[in-house]
Order: sequence, then C-alpha cells, then structure tokens
Amino acid sequence: MATMVQEIMADELDSILQEHKVVFVDCHAVWCGPCKVLSPMLEEIEEKYGDKGLKVVKIDVDQNQEFSMMHQIRGVPSVIIYKDGQHVVFDDGRGNQMDKLVGVQPMEVYEEIAEQLLNE
Repeated sequence: MATMVQEIMADELDSILQEHKVVFVDCHAVWCGPCKVLSPMLEEIEEKYGDKGLKVVKIDVDQNQEFSMMHQIRGVPSVIIYKDGQHVVFDDGRGNQMDKLVGVQPMEVYEEIAEQLLNE
C-alpha cells in the first residue's frame, strides 16, 4: 500500500523544510485532472527516496492563495522543490532556468532531480 502524500497548509512548510534535505511541494487543486495523475507518481518518488531524506507534501492552491501568489502558481499541478530549506531553481533540460515544474512531467524528470539534489 503506497503511502499517501501528506497534505499541509502553507504555514506548516517551514518546519518540514527543516526536517528534510529535499522537499517536493505539489501545488494542486481538487478540481484538477492532471493533479490526480501526478499524485501516484510523487507517492512513488517519496517511497523511493524517502529514506534518503526526500519528502513530498501537497498544498491546495485554493486554500493557500497567499502561498500561490507568492510563488506565482498559474497552473496546476506545479511542483516547487526545496533543498536544505532553499527554493531550488533548476535547468529544464533545454537551458531554461525554472523555479517550478508545471504540469505532469515524465517520471524520469522527478527522479533525476531527486537523485541530483540528494547526492549533492
């Protein structure tokens, strides 16, 4: 049985960032179809890398509008990634600097980022 990814409110994020090396924040909405596709993928990521210090949490953009505005979430799902408490900006593989992954990406994208950050 897969572990369910923990749903949090934005104000709980800080304490989670302090407890884990890498945190994937899944910004989602209950009405969003692609979000339902992404959920099991991120559960798998947490299962695979959890013992190495990775945590996945979900934040509902409609219930956390201030957080969504602050991070300029315009599309869901959006995954924001933190390492050592810092918001990570990464290369999307095409030379663009991204501060979030918008939409559902191939599984390898999440795995690659997880491995890279955990091994740094």
